[in-house]
Amino acid sequence: MNHFKDNFYYYTGGAVGTKFCDDVIKFSNTIKKKQARTGTGYDETTRHLNIRKSKVAWLSEKWVYSQLFKFIHDANRLGRFEFDIKSSEPIQYTRYSGEDNNRDHYDWHQDSIYTPRGEIRKLSLICNLTDPKEYEGGDLFIEVPHPNPAQSRKYQLNFMKQRGSVIVFPSFLWHKVAPVTKGIRHSLVCWMKGTPFK
Repeated sequence: MNHFKDNFYYYTGGAVGTKFCDDVIKFSNTIKKKQARTGTGYDETTRHLNIRKSKVAWLSEKWVYSQLFKFIHDANRLGRFEFDIKSSEPIQYTRYSGEDNNRDHYDWHQDSIYTPRGEIRKLSLICNLTDPKEYEGGDLFIEVPHPNPAQSRKYQLNFMKQRGSVIVFPSFLWHKVAPVTKGIRHSLVCWMKGTPFK
C-alpha cells in the first residue's frame, strides 16, 4: 500500500519482493565495496567515520533500475512533488555492519548536492533489503524543518524495517541511519537529478 505523509515523504511497504532483495544481496557479494565517504559537493572524497561508516558499491544493472524507478515516478506524481527530474545517478548499494562492534551508521545529512553538469539531486529513494530479524538498530530518521527550530519534527520511520519497503523524499530533507548494533543491514539508495529549483 502506498502512503504519503504530510507532503514530505512517500512510502510503500513491502514494495519489492523477497527474491529481488535476495538477488541484490547475492549480487553485491560478487562486487568490490569501498568505505563510504562524505564531502561538501559532488566529489565525496573524505572519510569521516564519526559521520558516515559503511561499505558501498555502485550498481548500473537494468534489472535493479526497473524495480525502483516506478516508485520514484509514482512518488513524484501521486506524492504531489511534481519536481522537474531529468535523470538518475548510479544506484548505491550500502552495507551497514553491526558485527565486531562496527556500529556502521550515517549521521544527519542532506543529499541535495550539485552535480558536475549543474544539476541538483531532487528526489532520494531508499529501499531496505534486509529482514528485520537479521539486524538490530539501523533505524531511518527524517527531520521535517520548521522556521521555528523548536517546531521541527523528527520521524523515526519504523515502517522501513519491513523488508522490501521503499521511501521517496525530497533530497533536501535531513535524514540519518542510526548505528547498526547487531547483524547486517543491506539497502539501496537512488537519486534523481534535475535543473536547480527556481
